[in-house]
Amino acid sequence: MTTPFPRARHIELAFATGSAADSAEASDALGRAQGAQAVLIDAAKLPAPAAAAAPGKAALPAGKPAPGAPVPSATLATSATALPRAGEIEVWHARDGAEICLDEDGERAGGAEPLLCPNAPRGRLDLQRAAAEAASRTDAIVFSGIDRWYAKGPHQAGFCLHCERALVAALRQSYGDQLQPFAPFTPVAAAPAVHVPLGERPFAGMRQALLLSEPLASLRASVLAARDAARKSRGAEISVLARAGALSALSLLAARHLDGLIFALPSTDPYDALLPLLCARAAMGERAAIAELPAGARPDEVRQLAALATACDADVLLAPGASAEAQAALAAHRQFAALLRERYRPAAPLSEIDVIIAPRADHFSGGSHLRISRAAVAALARAQLQLGVRLDAPSAGRDGARLLLLAGAESLPDALAPALRRHVEGGGDLLLVGRCERIDDEGRPLGPLFPEAKPGLERVGDGRVLTVGSPPENASATDWTQLDGALQRALKELLARAPRTLALSGRGQLWTRAYLDPERKLDVHLVNLDRREGGFVPAQGVLLQIAGAAAGAGRTGFWFAHERGGKEGERIALNPSGFSVSTVLPAVNVSALLSVPR
Repeated sequence: MTTPFPRARHIELAFATGSAADSAEASDALGRAQGAQAVLIDAAKLPAPAAAAAPGKAALPAGKPAPGAPVPSATLATSATALPRAGEIEVWHARDGAEICLDEDGERAGGAEPLLCPNAPRGRLDLQRAAAEAASRTDAIVFSGIDRWYAKGPHQAGFCLHCERALVAALRQSYGDQLQPFAPFTPVAAAPAVHVPLGERPFAGMRQALLLSEPLASLRASVLAARDAARKSRGAEISVLARAGALSALSLLAARHLDGLIFALPSTDPYDALLPLLCARAAMGERAAIAELPAGARPDEVRQLAALATACDADVLLAPGASAEAQAALAAHRQFAALLRERYRPAAPLSEIDVIIAPRADHFSGGSHLRISRAAVAALARAQLQLGVRLDAPSAGRDGARLLLLAGAESLPDALAPALRRHVEGGGDLLLVGRCERIDDEGRPLGPLFPEAKPGLERVGDGRVLTVGSPPENASATDWTQLDGALQRALKELLARAPRTLALSGRGQLWTRAYLDPERKLDVHLVNLDRREGGFVPAQGVLLQIAGAAAGAGRTGFWFAHERGGKEGERIALNPSGFSVSTVLPAVNVSALLSVPR
């Protein structure tokens, strides 16, 4: 019998390539840590599903070959390690020349590796058939490269015949059946030397909307096909994951249809990794969020990014080709993370400021929304604020921070505008970075969100709006440094009277992330960000102050660190100090956890 794939919040994955020895080596990279584990394999190399048994004969267990048949490497890896198999399927791999998408010059999109057009009906059907076939062979499916076509941008893909037909069909839904079919991309292909900005082309807004909705609809149909095939052929619920590059509007919107999301971190800089980790956790909710580290990451970078992901309640995965030292560093961290999750599961994260992320705003702004938000989150981390990420608008009666941050929202969907205005007019604060303009479903401008607000601090209703200018698209490092300073000054103005939940003082660069269970405990994750070429510079003698509302009646904490070992933790006394408690932390080498029973 095959091992059922874990439907868990945390999943540990490893790659299994060509041979059984490689598969066993990939499985050893998991570190044999406690928790949910799986091996990623190529779905094309899997054995064919067993045929139905004849009457009076016992059927073979699923996943095992017939007697005398050659045993594929994926089956050997599964039987040797008793780990479930997750088969990978390349989403935008063109299987036929008629399915290949084109760029605006009429050339094949993707060059040497042509891309499947998400609007091609036959291509969609082939992808759904491949997903249904893999669903009968594996314990889970990983749709790989879900954003390959989308990442090409509006000039490098989306100009084939199938894209034209999809655009005409969408226009007929808006304008009625009296609209006659036509070739909207013919003028572009006929005069490629004449560059016309994308926003000035006919029906540019509708086409921009289709660039996001069509690949999302194709992926959703494939996910449903895989789930239906597993129910009909095996009577089982199959887990469906997806693998993407750097987080984008497409991957964030696709997360609602998945059991897990594997995404690539933009770099090994911990400040750049913060927003993707928090965004992925917010998008996935209680499902698995897995960050893929670069293959060339050094062991110290692996340890730091893995600790950062654990503090954000996510997992990490090494790309194929990672060094043995990097795999050993990840295996050691996974053993420590499994201990923490076994004894102290995270509750609701504390948040002093919520960052609003709108995937459609990032799509219509060409990626500037996430880019500026990433810089703003790095500034909040340097200010030692407890921050959260929301992919939906704030609403009355829900838990959330009184202060919101909205960065790079020059193309804010109009559906979010009423909730944001209610938040401010009801007494909340909003920190705006750059212009905030509303748009409709096709990107047409509808005016600013707060027409009455001027640069600086402005009162709107019972709340306040503080606007900070954002750097230009081709900004230099000095411009981003100035943004950091402007945000620091804005936060001092907006949080002048608000008590800080956590405060650190002393030498060292520590980032903290706190989770509060009001009835049981407070967990404070600490990650050392002071990493240099020679390794980490331990943070020593750091004073931590915890507000009384967060610490409760707790006067004793338990300290967990990988280098100290022990399952029960080291007891630390918390000293009352006014309306808070404080303690001098032990040295933090890479990461640690302070748990305070309430």
